[in-house]
Amino acid sequence: MLTKIRRWAEAHPFFFAPGFVGLATLLFIPGRELLGKGHWSLLYLLVISVVASVAGTKPSFVAAVTSFLTWNVFFLPPYNTFRVDDPKDWISLGVFLIVGLLIGLTSGRLREREAMALSQEREMALLNRLTGRLLAIEGALEMAETLCSEIEAVFSPAFIRFHLISGGEKRKLLFGEKNELSMDPLEEDFLDWVVENRKGVASPAPDVARSWSSGGSDNPASHSSIFSAVSRGDVFLPVLSSSGIEGILHVGERRSRKPYGWNEVQLLFAAARMAGTFLERSRLDESARQARTLKEGDKLKSAIFSSVSHELKTPLSSLTATISGLLEQDAEPEPSRVRQELLSVKKDLDRLSHSIGSLLELSRLAAEAWKPDLQWVEPGEVLGWVLFRLDKTDRERVRVDLSEHTPLILVDFQQWGRLLMHLLENALSYSPAGSPVAVGVRSTDEGFFTWIADEGPGIPDGEKSLVFERFFRGTFSNRLPGGTGLGLPIAMEIARVHEGSIHIEDNTPAGTRIVVRLPATHVMETEE
Repeated sequence: MLTKIRRWAEAHPFFFAPGFVGLATLLFIPGRELLGKGHWSLLYLLVISVVASVAGTKPSFVAAVTSFLTWNVFFLPPYNTFRVDDPKDWISLGVFLIVGLLIGLTSGRLREREAMALSQEREMALLNRLTGRLLAIEGALEMAETLCSEIEAVFSPAFIRFHLISGGEKRKLLFGEKNELSMDPLEEDFLDWVVENRKGVASPAPDVARSWSSGGSDNPASHSSIFSAVSRGDVFLPVLSSSGIEGILHVGERRSRKPYGWNEVQLLFAAARMAGTFLERSRLDESARQARTLKEGDKLKSAIFSSVSHELKTPLSSLTATISGLLEQDAEPEPSRVRQELLSVKKDLDRLSHSIGSLLELSRLAAEAWKPDLQWVEPGEVLGWVLFRLDKTDRERVRVDLSEHTPLILVDFQQWGRLLMHLLENALSYSPAGSPVAVGVRSTDEGFFTWIADEGPGIPDGEKSLVFERFFRGTFSNRLPGGTGLGLPIAMEIARVHEGSIHIEDNTPAGTRIVVRLPATHVMETEE
């Protein structure tokens, strides 16, 4: 109840001041004979102090003059007239008026300074909250929602609208807070004026109109200066950045009908500038991301071109030389030599097929076309499919450690087979000729693990995270006759789309151990 009365008094101070004095007089009159005439002046000074603390300096002057008159009429003989019998009472009245005005001035200024301090504290809190929240968000819509909600909490306007400007002139409504009110016909005209002039529009409170009209880039134009005889309580502010206008912040008039003051409009300007900086930063970040994407794309194209030029051209050149050598011989070649040359051709064709397959898988990876067809399969069945596709000499080097009761795993059979094939080929290639490569599986509460261990030179610690990057070839890559550097990246991508992971360990006593993990959700224990 008291809060509502205080708000009404703040909204209608010049009605509150004489009304409060009149109410006090009605309460004082029944006890007029109980106190001396001088005592009532003290009570009226208290009334003036209350008015000053609630409504401010100017209403307290009204209260002082009203108290001066009511004390004279109702509490100084003769009653109910302005006439004073005792000349000394004129001195008392004069002193009362002066003291009342001084009390009103002092109390009113204290109240106004307190209100200003609270307003500045509230404004700084608004800017601090905006700064912190804008650093944590990304999208323009989320920014507009944050900005409007903070302004609503501080100023309680009838509505707030945030219009986004794209292409310099094209405008669209991005977000509205309490946006039940439809746009009036003049609103479009004011929005167009703000876009054209890069300047705000508002109508100042009467007590700040003079300072408002002093000029400056942050001083908005009044509604009436744009369209004559138009008086509005809303505020149109351009959302500016160093690149130009980013949008328009339209803040409706307060629900209390109190006009916005100079400091309040400056605060809204500061909030709009923060929004403009955010939009500009977001646009620059997006441009930087696009530039990085283009740069990575160019890098990938260069790497693919380099790989194609080497890994495809080299076996093709070898094939051409071998076949040309057979055709250019004058005499019919011996069958043993023909067989040897054909084996060389087959080796080059296998190398060519492997390179083309890796590049095709890379293109699918880059296009995010890895959509596994998951089904429950036996790990031993997948391993058998992989081993069958290895050369006989390589197959004989693989040592499989597979228990009788392995669980079923939820994978794409073909893709999971490719993953194991890439890891096995990598291990066989880097191992010394004739040395074994071990493959094993185990199931725990954390998931299903497949490990492949070789006895090669190992991978240096600084390269263990790099080997899964496209086209990376490590320190010992010179041991291989070819290779695209795509096997391990493709295996990592297959593991990722299966919600799994791959990590590298050092093997004992030498070599590398690669462990592939499937999550527990992809494992189903079978009955023994």
